[in-house]
Amino acid sequence: MKYLFEFSVVAEGEKGDAMKHIDRRKEILNLILTQRSVKVADLSERYSVGEATIRRDLKYLSQEYGITLTYGGAYTKEKITYHTTPEMDIFKKRTQNIAEKRMIAEKAAKLINDGDTIALNSGSTVELILDYLEGVKDISLITLSLNTALKASSISGITVYMPGGKLRSFSGAFYGKEANEFLKSFNIDKAFMGVMAVSLSKGVTHGAFEEIEINQTIYEISQKNYLMADFSKFDKVSLTKMVDLSVFTGFILDDKTPEIYHEYGKKNGIEII
Repeated sequence: MKYLFEFSVVAEGEKGDAMKHIDRRKEILNLILTQRSVKVADLSERYSVGEATIRRDLKYLSQEYGITLTYGGAYTKEKITYHTTPEMDIFKKRTQNIAEKRMIAEKAAKLINDGDTIALNSGSTVELILDYLEGVKDISLITLSLNTALKASSISGITVYMPGGKLRSFSGAFYGKEANEFLKSFNIDKAFMGVMAVSLSKGVTHGAFEEIEINQTIYEISQKNYLMADFSKFDKVSLTKMVDLSVFTGFILDDKTPEIYHEYGKKNGIEII
């Protein structure tokens, strides 16, 4: 068994003021999607922050989600049909749509060949790939997930690399400047990416702002990127844009995925698996 860990754990503490704006923006987006409009003055009073702060929040949401700004607030030009989705901790994720996740993971494992350098981000679907890699002889695995690294360490033939940085206990993922710089030293053949929310207009979005940059780095340094998502992830949006769907080499799906995503893949040269 080859086993190489390169990381240092810094446990995540209490959320400071810098993180409060993320939760506030999630709530404001939900208000706009449900009420169709909001007022700066009302939001300022609701969240006990200055109107300038609310305007910055609304400007961000207008850039990411097409919200229309007015002098006194913001509104949607048309009804948005995507559902917003909250982030779920890794323990709850493992109990959701297990059959579909296993189907997707098994398909992903068949794409991996001896000699490959692969990347797995964090998530309950991607870590299931390891259940179907028992016969591998020479795989280099780069992962952001502590759980995935520990599981992979018991499989002979897999060399595990992990970035240092801060451990986000909610998702079990590492992030931060050190982790990002560590990743940039690798050349990845295939990245298998679990996602939180997928839509045609917004691409892949995520609820944890701090995990965006390091995931984007994986997409950038990988020759091939594979989306791994069960049916429940589609037609959803979350707080922050991660990547467009055009970055993917293939979509690894279950048989309940909306047909429009199959059509999108076919029209844009993306393999449907």
